[in-house]
Amino acid sequence: MDERTPYERMLWEKLGPPLYYCAECLRGVRVTPVEGDVPIIKRKCEHTGEIIAPRTAVCVGKGGASVGTRAKVAWSQVKAAVTGRCA
Repeated sequence: MDERTPYERMLWEKLGPPLYYCAECLRGVRVTPVEGDVPIIKRKCEHTGEIIAPRTAVCVGKGGASVGTRAKVAWSQVKAAVTGRCA
Protein backbone atom coordinates (compact mmCIF):
# COMPACT_ATOMS: atom_id res chain seq x y z
CA MET A 1 0.00 0.00 0.00
CA ASP A 2 1.38 3.39 -0.98
CA GLU A 3 1.70 5.56 2.15
CA ARG A 4 3.95 8.25 0.66
CA THR A 5 3.14 11.91 1.19
CA PRO A 6 2.41 14.09 -1.87
CA TYR A 7 5.89 15.61 -1.46
CA GLU A 8 7.52 12.15 -1.42
CA ARG A 9 5.55 11.18 -4.55
CA MET A 10 6.71 14.34 -6.33
CA LEU A 11 10.36 13.64 -5.41
CA TRP A 12 9.99 10.05 -6.62
CA GLU A 13 8.62 11.22 -9.98
CA LYS A 14 11.14 14.04 -10.50
CA LEU A 15 14.34 12.53 -9.01
CA GLY A 16 13.66 8.82 -8.78
CA PRO A 17 13.18 6.50 -5.82
CA PRO A 18 15.02 7.00 -2.53
CA LEU A 19 18.30 5.17 -2.00
CA TYR A 20 16.44 2.76 0.33
CA TYR A 21 12.67 2.38 0.76
CA CYS A 22 10.14 0.10 2.43
CA ALA A 23 8.71 -2.54 0.09
CA GLU A 24 5.30 -2.42 1.78
CA CYS A 25 4.54 1.32 1.92
CA LEU A 26 7.20 2.82 -0.45
CA ARG A 27 8.35 5.35 2.19
CA GLY A 28 12.03 6.20 2.47
CA VAL A 29 14.21 4.30 4.94
CA ARG A 30 17.50 5.58 6.38
CA VAL A 31 20.17 2.86 6.52
CA THR A 32 23.45 3.67 8.26
CA PRO A 33 26.23 1.10 7.76
CA VAL A 34 28.12 -0.01 10.86
CA GLU A 35 31.61 -1.47 10.43
CA GLY A 36 31.50 -5.19 11.25
CA ASP A 37 27.92 -5.12 12.56
CA VAL A 38 24.30 -4.98 11.42
CA PRO A 39 23.38 -1.61 9.84
CA ILE A 40 21.22 0.86 11.76
CA ILE A 41 17.78 1.11 10.13
CA LYS A 42 15.44 4.05 10.76
CA ARG A 43 11.98 3.81 9.20
CA LYS A 44 9.20 6.37 8.89
CA CYS A 45 6.75 3.47 9.09
CA GLU A 46 6.04 0.61 11.49
CA HIS A 47 6.69 -2.19 8.97
CA THR A 48 9.41 -4.77 9.57
CA GLY A 49 9.55 -6.21 6.05
CA GLU A 50 11.92 -5.97 3.14
CA ILE A 51 13.91 -2.83 2.26
CA ILE A 52 14.40 -2.13 -1.44
CA ALA A 53 17.70 -0.62 -2.62
CA PRO A 54 17.36 0.16 -6.35
CA ARG A 55 20.59 0.65 -8.22
CA THR A 56 21.57 1.61 -11.74
CA ALA A 57 24.92 0.88 -13.33
CA VAL A 58 26.83 3.09 -15.72
CA CYS A 59 29.30 1.12 -17.80
CA VAL A 60 32.60 2.58 -18.93
CA GLY A 61 33.40 2.10 -22.60
CA LYS A 62 35.65 3.43 -25.32
CA GLY A 63 34.07 6.89 -25.36
CA GLY A 64 31.77 6.27 -28.29
CA ALA A 65 28.63 7.57 -26.58
CA SER A 66 26.72 10.35 -28.27
CA VAL A 67 26.60 13.84 -26.80
CA GLY A 68 22.99 13.30 -25.73
CA THR A 69 23.80 10.05 -23.93
CA ARG A 70 26.81 11.60 -22.18
CA ALA A 71 24.68 14.55 -21.05
CA LYS A 72 21.96 12.20 -19.75
CA VAL A 73 24.52 10.12 -17.80
CA ALA A 74 26.18 13.26 -16.40
CA TRP A 75 22.80 14.63 -15.28
CA SER A 76 21.97 11.31 -13.57
CA GLN A 77 25.32 11.38 -11.76
CA VAL A 78 24.75 14.96 -10.58
CA LYS A 79 21.27 14.08 -9.26
CA ALA A 80 22.65 11.05 -7.43
CA ALA A 81 25.52 13.06 -5.91
CA VAL A 82 23.29 15.92 -4.75
CA THR A 83 20.31 13.94 -3.45
CA GLY A 84 21.80 10.58 -2.52
CA ARG A 85 19.12 8.94 -4.64
CA CYS A 86 19.55 6.58 -7.55
CA ALA A 87 19.22 8.26 -10.88
